[in-house]
Amino acid sequence: MSNIQQYNFTYNNIHNTIRNTAKTIAELGYVPDYLLAIGGGGLIPARIMRTYINRPILIVSLSRYSDETGTAPASQPIKLQWLETDIDLTGKKVLVIDEVDDERTTLEFTLQHLFDSHPGAEFSAFVVHNKKKEKKGQLPEQLKHFFVGEEIEDYWINYAWDAENIDAFGQ
Repeated sequence: MSNIQQYNFTYNNIHNTIRNTAKTIAELGYVPDYLLAIGGGGLIPARIMRTYINRPILIVSLSRYSDETGTAPASQPIKLQWLETDIDLTGKKVLVIDEVDDERTTLEFTLQHLFDSHPGAEFSAFVVHNKKKEKKGQLPEQLKHFFVGEEIEDYWINYAWDAENIDAFGQ
């Protein structure tokens, strides 16, 4: 992969981007009742966001692959874990968090299912990175806010939390 253009985002890069976005969110006066992480990529960003917006974190997990080896892409994301049925989000504001908006299919799938299953809730979304490219998916019209930490080119992304050797990461 060394011959393709890529980003190496360190924990410090991510933390600073999220801190700056949290300031923007606060300046708008938007205060969610819950943070909702899309696992796995949204888990660490959601925890960092909680440093600045101290709210409980809910989690949903999806897979983009239809087989256990993680090599056969699914036509749409597959639910691995979803919200508990006893969580009532009626009248609540929920900030959905993921690390990257690449093709937008994960965000579209997740948000549409959230709107369908919790019609009384208000959903907004935050991605740490948005790839500047044409998207396959769309954001639902009823989405209240869409926050982006950083607009980036459509390059391969290496996140620190995916590094097998963190000591050599980004060098």
